Amino acid sequence: MSKIKVAPILFLSFLLAFTSCTNTLNDDDETLYTNMKISTIEKEVIELVNEYRVSKGLNKLEYGTIAYEFAKEHTEYMISEGAISHDNFDIRSSDLSVKANANFVSENVGRNFSNASAVVEAWKNSPAHKKVMEGDFTYTAVSAEADANGLLYFTELFYK
Repeated sequence: MSKIKVAPILFLSFLLAFTSCTNTLNDDDETLYTNMKISTIEKEVIELVNEYRVSKGLNKLEYGTIAYEFAKEHTEYMISEGAISHDNFDIRSSDLSVKANANFVSENVGRNFSNASAVVEAWKNSPAHKKVMEGDFTYTAVSAEADANGLLYFTELFYK
């Protein structure tokens, strides 16, 4: 009889432990970054955006694992074009909305910044980018990649 009571509790504990880490960017959980293969600069962008949001009395954003591939794909597209853009945002946001059951999606892009602080500072100083960073969102994901010349490109998606 006691085996029957313990098994569901152990299963529920395992399930809760597993699901609590799947979408959350937790400063204390470096394993998530490793498992998601998120780079140091991507992690720093998210942390800086969250620090900024908290300083404005806004919620911290959780890491949206679903959005990362969309952000990465767009960053690679911008590198192939040699320019920053919001090309195909309507398709990207629609696909992300379906996959993540999101109601609203937005993005910030940038290039030619040498580090996370520089790109986030530029976004804070741009009214349009700042508005996105301060938006009513729950999740974010960022992709930062260098082109063949070492020039960094950034795509950060925000959604709720």
